[in-house]
Amino acid sequence: MEIAVVGMSVSETCGVRDHAGLLAQDLEREDTSCTFHWLLRSEASLRGSSAEIHRWARDLRATLAEHPPDAVLLHYSVFSYSHRGIPLFVRPTLAALRGSDAPLIAILHEYAYPWRYGDPRGNVWALTQRAALISVMRAARAAVTTGEARVTWLASRRWLPQRRVLLAPVFSNLPAPTVPTPHGEPVIGLFGYSYQGASLSVILDALRELRSRDTGVKLRLLGAPGRSSAAGAAWSGAAEERGLGDLVSFSGALPAQELSDALAACHVLLFVDKAGPTSRKGTLAGSLASGRPLVALDGPQTWSELLESGGARIVEPTAAALVDALAPLLAQEDAREALGRRGRSFYEHEMALSRTTAAVRTLLREPARAPAS
Repeated sequence: MEIAVVGMSVSETCGVRDHAGLLAQDLEREDTSCTFHWLLRSEASLRGSSAEIHRWARDLRATLAEHPPDAVLLHYSVFSYSHRGIPLFVRPTLAALRGSDAPLIAILHEYAYPWRYGDPRGNVWALTQRAALISVMRAARAAVTTGEARVTWLASRRWLPQRRVLLAPVFSNLPAPTVPTPHGEPVIGLFGYSYQGASLSVILDALRELRSRDTGVKLRLLGAPGRSSAAGAAWSGAAEERGLGDLVSFSGALPAQELSDALAACHVLLFVDKAGPTSRKGTLAGSLASGRPLVALDGPQTWSELLESGGARIVEPTAAALVDALAPLLAQEDAREALGRRGRSFYEHEMALSRTTAAVRTLLREPARAPAS
């Protein structure tokens, strides 16, 4: 089987593109070949972006007509197909794919901004991105998405064309770590500190309390975007206000192996999205896959399977609850290693790459059905 893998990125650092590449490699292990048709966008203006994407779409249409694939995998993260959050470039992409008669499987990474979240422009994003999603689902024969709530949401929207949707939690894009179990001065690592919902004040208030207990702990903010970013400046400023500037450091963007080793070099890792630890977060997958103990803040979308498995310590989103979870882990190596092993085991059973590959293969093998809209 020959599969055309299609997608867009707006920067060199792109988890969706890494996800697509690893999935393609795994698919190719069994009588499958994949061709990449990926646009790394370089234009920022509306006119420049439009011209760039229409050129790419024309070339894509011609390529697929000349070398028809057996199937197309469209990796869909809506902001990559947008200008300032408005998904203007979904239509030319789908038009290019219609030039091929191959069935389309949509890998839905991020497909619509939530209503009433963030500033008022968020509702404009929410409306226009839902309109674009109608076109994506109409073009697709089936889809894969990364969370149980998303499967339910897609099935329950009466205005969406109904398609078969399978669940495949996000897997880690990082290789296995190469560093030994950490010793010495305790370090708490945070992978995913730039989320809009990251609980900055809770983490820093907990760090201040741990310092008052003379634990010697430090906080390491791992990966992109780094200290010089808006998120980095917010963390640095809040740490300075609390007198914690000397306890907070940034790794900045790192190559995959170095980032994996940086995670594994921490005594304890945190997950702090206010929504809770969900199956759709690559930072959660990377943290669990590292084998280090993970403490996560509970939220409305907390993944029930992770909670029940004991693969992470999930606590109320308060500084006091976080301190109560972190203090014994920092003091007891056996407890840290046991929690890290449970987290790694959960990742391998529930989130590994093989689960996404199996879902895609299932959809590719199914006979085409008349589209229902």
